[in-house]
Amino acid sequence: MSGFIPFFNKRRDFLKSVVAGTALTIIHPFKIFANIKKENQAMIRVIKKSEQFNDVIFGGRFHANKPVFQGKTTVKPYSSLFYWSNGYVHEKCEFGLHPHQGFEIITFLFEDKIAPCDTQTQVWRDLRAGGFQVVQWNSGIQHQERITEGSRAFQIWFDPNFKQAVQQKPAYVDYHSNDFQPTMEAGVATISYIGSGSKVQALTPDLTIKKLIFQQKTKKSIALNEQCSYTFYVLKGDGIVENSPIAQDDAIRVSGSSSLNIDFEGELFYIELPTVLPYKAVWE
Repeated sequence: MSGFIPFFNKRRDFLKSVVAGTALTIIHPFKIFANIKKENQAMIRVIKKSEQFNDVIFGGRFHANKPVFQGKTTVKPYSSLFYWSNGYVHEKCEFGLHPHQGFEIITFLFEDKIAPCDTQTQVWRDLRAGGFQVVQWNSGIQHQERITEGSRAFQIWFDPNFKQAVQQKPAYVDYHSNDFQPTMEAGVATISYIGSGSKVQALTPDLTIKKLIFQQKTKKSIALNEQCSYTFYVLKGDGIVENSPIAQDDAIRVSGSSSLNIDFEGELFYIELPTVLPYKAVWE
């Protein structure tokens, strides 16, 4: 849901900042990381929900906590990922027609439904719980969204290389819950949304998105790539990560580490990206 970000009236300033090569100034910061482990340049940090950027719009009908949000240096975006919002809708609302350009925006719906419509198709389409939408805004398009009461969704923004993306035509694909079934990976039920083993073609280079399902309390060391950076998000459940407690809506940011030690029951959603990009992200 593009409405997860107070963005509509600032698009012109944003595009000017991109052309000038300056940092994004339209997205506000989120709060403070709790540092768990830092050794040999490895970093593992927990971001409690209360420490994220928390936002309320539409007179309290829409609440969002944002584990990635441009601004404060302690929790700034990284790699090609510069915005991530977890939105809860308490009463139905609608985001009016507004433009996007250049970015790849992925919306994961976990509860109820949303209905987007864009100026390219001019058709309202329902996206229901368990599905997700990948939109490559590229040269630019406008859209709007209707969101039902009880909806919960992620909206995640990536810079797939803005300068190249704006030269391509917009594209989008809706995926549904029955398109992705869990398989066992290293003893954990895993849904691979994007990356190896998935049919989804993302524009963002070397992007991996998965959900790990722990059906009972499990102690495990999750193998990681030291050349990559990660954000894990607790969709539901609770446990311990590197001796620190985690609960629903907490996030864990990791870089330069070969493993993540957890004792957990529930669902972990995570994003993996190369720490170093072959291009300069527009948010820098």
